[in-house]
Amino acid sequence: MKYDLVLMHPPSIYDFRKRDIVAGPISELVPSTGVFEMYPIGFLAIMSYLRERGYKVRIDNVALKMLNSRRYNFEEELLKIDTDYIGLDLHWLPHVHGALNLARIIKDVRPDIRVMMGGLSATYYAEEIMKDVKDVDIVVRGDTSEITMEMILAGKNMRDIPNIIYREGATIKDNGFTFMPENLDYQKYDYTQIIKSSIRSFDVLGHLPYCDWTKEPVAMVLSTHGCSYSCGICGGSHFAYKNFYGRPGPIFRSSEKLVEDIMSINNDLKIPVFVVGDILMRSAKDKEYIFSTLKKEGIDIPLLFEVFVPHTREDLSRMVNVTYDVSMEISPDSSSDKIRFKNGRPYTNKSLEKFVFDFLDLGGKKIDVYFLIGLAGQGRQDALDDVKYARHLMEMNNRNERLFIFTSPVSPFLDPGSRGFELPELGYKVKYRTLMDHYNALDRGRTWADFLNYETVLMDRDTIVNTTYDAIDELLKVKTDLGYLSNEEFARSHQILESSRLAIKLSEKGDYGLMKKGDALIKSCGTKYTVLKKEIMWGTGGSRTKKMIFMIYRYLHSSRE
Repeated sequence: MKYDLVLMHPPSIYDFRKRDIVAGPISELVPSTGVFEMYPIGFLAIMSYLRERGYKVRIDNVALKMLNSRRYNFEEELLKIDTDYIGLDLHWLPHVHGALNLARIIKDVRPDIRVMMGGLSATYYAEEIMKDVKDVDIVVRGDTSEITMEMILAGKNMRDIPNIIYREGATIKDNGFTFMPENLDYQKYDYTQIIKSSIRSFDVLGHLPYCDWTKEPVAMVLSTHGCSYSCGICGGSHFAYKNFYGRPGPIFRSSEKLVEDIMSINNDLKIPVFVVGDILMRSAKDKEYIFSTLKKEGIDIPLLFEVFVPHTREDLSRMVNVTYDVSMEISPDSSSDKIRFKNGRPYTNKSLEKFVFDFLDLGGKKIDVYFLIGLAGQGRQDALDDVKYARHLMEMNNRNERLFIFTSPVSPFLDPGSRGFELPELGYKVKYRTLMDHYNALDRGRTWADFLNYETVLMDRDTIVNTTYDAIDELLKVKTDLGYLSNEEFARSHQILESSRLAIKLSEKGDYGLMKKGDALIKSCGTKYTVLKKEIMWGTGGSRTKKMIFMIYRYLHSSRE
């Protein structure tokens, strides 16, 4: 089939199958592996928007195909693709090595195909990409790109298309960054498009968001672009958007469209939905509409909400009663009020504790609480004190098994555009600044310790790494002591941590041969992780094949209706 556009998602490191890469704990708390094979939700928005307007668009998750089979050959696939444009995401900077290598290979094998690149990191580094990466033809700036990409595919004069920087012969042309949609209701997150495109292209694997999606499927719905807070490590913060991405404040998807997105997934696919963005920060009228309408429409799928700050018991009560299974996640980052405020989280432990208690008391299904290692103003003992506070939080809630607490490092990169990256006075010492600095770190490094692009005034790289292993191990011990984990679960997770720690030490000594004997390497979807990886999932479980067949059946059934 001839496609107008193929959206390709790269692995974080292109040649990870040939190299011995120790990702360590950097992907323990996300659904994907250390290759970060989960493509951005923007892919679905682009595909939904363009297909609705008659364009032939598909997703090709190259990272996942590489993880799934050592025999997969990207060059061979390129020879079979019939398209004029390939769109590569460089939204998260950890994909810079994979994205630039895919662009290079595309131009080597198929010089007839034009390569577009987009995402927040591509926007931040747009000029450097065009100057130093000859394999990229166009960079599309901004946190939305559907309208701009439609103009490109429609053959509009390139000089008249906003937000792009592109090549015209040997010359680089820059149209500036001027177009920012003030309304997000034109966007659509139609997950049936994934099923439909999988069937038409005979390529289910290329459309899956991450390795275990058929086993643990989760749909995402984006409720906002931008943010009201300026957390120190976040490249999607208010500070970053205001200074680099053209938005002085957050812009919200309407409550009507948000409900429409959720109910579409409920009716067509029957899989859990993660609502991205804190909807409890909306007006009372909006919150009432969202919760009452979802309940009236008869929603009967699990919902996961993220919140940026603790909210009132009244708001939680409305949210928890929307459906039979409501989960929540909140990231205080530190158990120290002082460190938390310094890094942009403006609330106290007291308010956090009341929030957690209220959610559990009201019958919420699961609440995740996340702490971080490597924050400005945080020393080694502060990070270890977070584990002591985790014990306190679990004990004060009577060891409630619906409460899950995690800790992990700020890794592999401090986000460009964040306060920490841009303002040295906050307390971060940035080691890599340019796009190619980060590319080279991923190209030459062997472990997540090599990849870290920062240190802090209080913790150097080695201290961050060692504290990470110690804090996670101690948290696992606390969970075992309190009955959250079995002795067997602790032993397996402890062994995985120690294998990863040993691999880093061997790498530092240049003993690369012994690294291969450990369990710490990323090679496939079967990479080993601690029990924390299991805890972040909803645990829907079941057969992969049965779940995929069920989703296809639901889609076909809804289409006939």
